[in-house]
Amino acid sequence: MNTDISEIDNEAGEMPAPEKKPRGKGAVLAFMTFVFALAALGGTGWLWWQGESDRQQDDDRIDAKIEHLESAYKDLSVKQKQVREELKLLADNDTGSQIAALQKQLAADHIQVSSLDQTVRDQLALSRSLQTATESIQGRLLASEAAIAGLSSNELDAGKELDLAEVDYLLRLANERLKLFSDPDAADQALELADMHLAAMDNPMYLSVRKEIATARRELAAVNIPDYVLIDSQLNAIQESVVSLPFRGEVAVSQESEAVQETDWWEKVKSVFSNLVTIRRSTAQENERISLQDMDYIRQRLWLQLEMARLSLMRREQGAFSYSLERARKTLSTWFDTGDDSYRSVDRSINELMALKIKADLPDISTPWATIRLVREGRPRPAPAPSVPAPSAAVSPEHAVDTASPEHQE
Repeated sequence: MNTDISEIDNEAGEMPAPEKKPRGKGAVLAFMTFVFALAALGGTGWLWWQGESDRQQDDDRIDAKIEHLESAYKDLSVKQKQVREELKLLADNDTGSQIAALQKQLAADHIQVSSLDQTVRDQLALSRSLQTATESIQGRLLASEAAIAGLSSNELDAGKELDLAEVDYLLRLANERLKLFSDPDAADQALELADMHLAAMDNPMYLSVRKEIATARRELAAVNIPDYVLIDSQLNAIQESVVSLPFRGEVAVSQESEAVQETDWWEKVKSVFSNLVTIRRSTAQENERISLQDMDYIRQRLWLQLEMARLSLMRREQGAFSYSLERARKTLSTWFDTGDDSYRSVDRSINELMALKIKADLPDISTPWATIRLVREGRPRPAPAPSVPAPSAAVSPEHAVDTASPEHQE
């Protein structure tokens, strides 16, 4: 370094000499630069060595994975070869025929299972029929026991049998009087007589029948039956009033037609010719007057309408009764004088009749008769005091009206 500096000084002799720096500071700077260069060189070498070592490790891992894949490929090839050999072996052993045989055996097993299922169903049906027959036989045994018990409890006495027959007839008569003739009083009297006969027999077997008779009598006492005789008499009174009812304008015309009788000769002459010619002033009221024949026709029409109401009353038809009275009232208001007192009386009577209810709600009193029939036949009696008695079970159609019996003919 000193040689270089001297050479530079010799070559530039003419140039002014630069200031000389102290040699100690330059040497330290150069040494530090050298040290840093060595450190950088060492770091670079260490980094290169580290990178080479990492690359070698990666190569080793890649080689290991490749070896593992090659080993797996070899194993897969071996297994594929085994599968091919097995398929070839199966093809040599005629697998199709074995599968067909298995299918035939499966179909045979299915047929056998179906036959077993049908057999089981037949056995179940047979068991049900046997159970039904057993229940029927058990019911017949119970009925036979009840009949035997009833026969053992009944005494074979001709007098009591006649009493029971009379009670049966009275109960049937009460039912017929109520249903056919709507006569609750006669039905109540028949029930009372039947209860008296049962009380005289003094047998606890008939307590249920007597209780049902008492219930039927209470229901009959609560029935509100209209007085049909009074209604019929009211209709008769209205029909009798129809004859004297005045038509509209009839009284006024008759008053105007009356003339003052005079005693002179001229009036006597006019009276002679009055039967031949009638001279009278024509008014609108006279033009509206109807003939005597029409009046008679209208009165007959009103009378027939009231007669139709009477027929509806006899048949207990509420709708026809009200309709006939309404037609009669319309005829009255159309043709007759509404200001007359007799008209107002007839109209008031018709309104009172239209407000009446001619058809009463009748109860069912056939339960005592059905019970006494069951007792006489020896069958078990129904439960006492039923809440709602069944009419269909109480009265059978063949015994509703026994026209062949001598009691009914009476």
